[in-house]
Amino acid sequence: MIKFSKIIFIGGNRYNEDGPFIGFAKQCRKLKIDIVLIVDKERIDYPTKTMGTFRESLERNNISYEVSTGITKKLIEKHLTENTIIFSVHCIWILKQDVIDLAAGKIFNYHNLSLPEQRGAAGHSWRLMQNNQKSTLNIHEIIIGVDKGRIIYQKNIKFPKSYTNLEQCYGYIDKHEQKLFSLFLKQQKSLKISQDERKSFYWPRLNTIKHGFIDWDWSAQDIKLFCSAFDKPFKGASTFLDGNRFFFMDAELTDSDTYFHPFQSGLVYRLDNDYIFIATIEGGIKIKLQCIEDSKGKLVKDIRVRLGDRFVTPIDILHSARMKG
Repeated sequence: MIKFSKIIFIGGNRYNEDGPFIGFAKQCRKLKIDIVLIVDKERIDYPTKTMGTFRESLERNNISYEVSTGITKKLIEKHLTENTIIFSVHCIWILKQDVIDLAAGKIFNYHNLSLPEQRGAAGHSWRLMQNNQKSTLNIHEIIIGVDKGRIIYQKNIKFPKSYTNLEQCYGYIDKHEQKLFSLFLKQQKSLKISQDERKSFYWPRLNTIKHGFIDWDWSAQDIKLFCSAFDKPFKGASTFLDGNRFFFMDAELTDSDTYFHPFQSGLVYRLDNDYIFIATIEGGIKIKLQCIEDSKGKLVKDIRVRLGDRFVTPIDILHSARMKG
């Protein structure tokens, strides 16, 4: 059993969410465990769902924090006291060996996807693209490498098929991840599961603005899954019409029994209330318009989508999206 009276957290909340970190911090406070958070410069200004920015949520809840550009041995030593552990939650940094050695056997990571099958970042976006409803929540030991180390707490998750965006998925796992962290704090029902490297998959970070471009050569199903991966709480997948960039939400399959020739792909064939119906290979897709931006990224208003318009994503932009990290 690990004895600890203080936790150095590194990372923070998810984008536009109140959790999971704030919930973890509140649990620590109830058990009188001292905490401090080391957070990166981007995440500190993330929006939360109900508490303003992440910085505002930390201050509202009187949580000690430090904004940093990286994790170093010197930084950790500044906060290190007797019976202290390090806990990573949605951390962007890969920890080096000298940091790991500071808390040997007392350094952990929360990863809200299956291991070793879903290592890396943007995991639930990749999972939605793969049309996979099953996953696991994990707390594992940190060793050198990405999301490696023995799993010590785990919870199996199956998402409802109706959950088609990240906002829904994160809301679904919230109570489960808080229960998992509670087991960790109380040191109950721990496991020591070694990860099977033969089953490992790694997926990189995604950025909606850089990567979220629709390829109209894909099938309706592939486009729908791709749109789900960039849906709420983010801006949506996008494409172009007359030089303007259109962002879409709430993609659904429709007219699956209708054959569309590949040359029809991208054409608007029906407008119904808030939905735009677009022809694709293997059926149609209906999408809600989120917003429109011009070539400089400024919001554009008073542009109407008309029957017969064709959405196109230029080949060079699709190629660039695949090349960008």
